[in-house]
Amino acid sequence: MSQQPFDPGLQPERVALSWQRTALALAVGSVIYARIISPTVGLWALAPTAAGIALAVVMGLRAHRRYQHHHRTLTSQRGSLADGFLMFFISASVVAAGIFAFVLAMVGHFA
Repeated sequence: MSQQPFDPGLQPERVALSWQRTALALAVGSVIYARIISPTVGLWALAPTAAGIALAVVMGLRAHRRYQHHHRTLTSQRGSLADGFLMFFISASVVAAGIFAFVLAMVGHFA
C-alpha cells in the first residue's frame, strides 16, 4: 500500500479524522450522560454509558478500516469504495439512545 496520499487536498484523511472525532464525541457524551442521569436512575445509567463507549470503540475501529480501504482503493484504482455502514451505525445509535431516554423519562414520569 502506498503511503503517498491519493488526494492533494487530503479529503479522505479529513473524513477519517471527522469519524474519529465523532467516535470520541460519542464516548465523551456517554460519560457525561452517565454523570447527569445517574442521580435519577442510579446504576441503570451504566448500561447506556457502557453501550455508548462500546459503540464509540466499534465506530473508531470501523472508521480506521474504512479509511484504509478507501486509501487502498484510490491509490490502486481498483475495487469499489466502502458502503454506508458508518452512517447507518451512527444513525441507529442516536435513534436507540433517543428511545432509551424517552422510556426512562416515561418511567420516571409515571413512577
